[in-house]
Amino acid sequence: MKTKNKVLKITIKIVLILSIIFLAYIYIKDDSNRPYESSFSYKLSSAEKAKLENGDIILRRGYGLLSTMILNMMDEDFEVTHLGIVVKQNDSLKIAHALSSSVSNQDGLRLQAIDSFVNNSYNRTIVVTRLKGIDTIKQQNILKQIDYYYKKQLPFDNSFNYRDSTAHYCSELIWRIYEHNLNILRVSDSLTDHQKYNSLKTFYDTNYFDVIINHQQKD
Repeated sequence: MKTKNKVLKITIKIVLILSIIFLAYIYIKDDSNRPYESSFSYKLSSAEKAKLENGDIILRRGYGLLSTMILNMMDEDFEVTHLGIVVKQNDSLKIAHALSSSVSNQDGLRLQAIDSFVNNSYNRTIVVTRLKGIDTIKQQNILKQIDYYYKKQLPFDNSFNYRDSTAHYCSELIWRIYEHNLNILRVSDSLTDHQKYNSLKTFYDTNYFDVIINHQQKD
């Protein structure tokens, strides 16, 4: 009897430990719903946040093996591997961006608080740009597109097939909104689809975008 009780206690302890590990993993994996405390090591200043407008593009280098692989594969001028769109919701700032469930507990397009988005970046890698000639009408149309795709809940495009509109990866979604749907981003005809969809360069190319914030700028 004592042996059975001992085994039961050990089993319960193991289950509790595994449960704690699992919950900790989920918490660490996605911190978009955490309270935003001043202990966050990397975030935009209040002055920088005040510069942001609807439709701005925010680029970062993310953490993890996947981000490192993407950075090594892409010939970028900045250390960036991921991007999203700034959305103002009442008094808060959100980032609309597409993520895979392999790195997040939500697959596809999501709205993440800006402090959380920035905190999930390598230190001093944030770059924010704004489409040249953008106005409030274009900004509102971008927000309508984000709302449309958010409600559709399309999955993340793990195959990175830019010809498939039934799923999106981060930059593909922005190309679809800015170029295909709204026709507000017009790039040189010399750029191939491969150059556009497999690189983030266009989104900080000063021919098309103004750089609003650049944490990678060298003094």
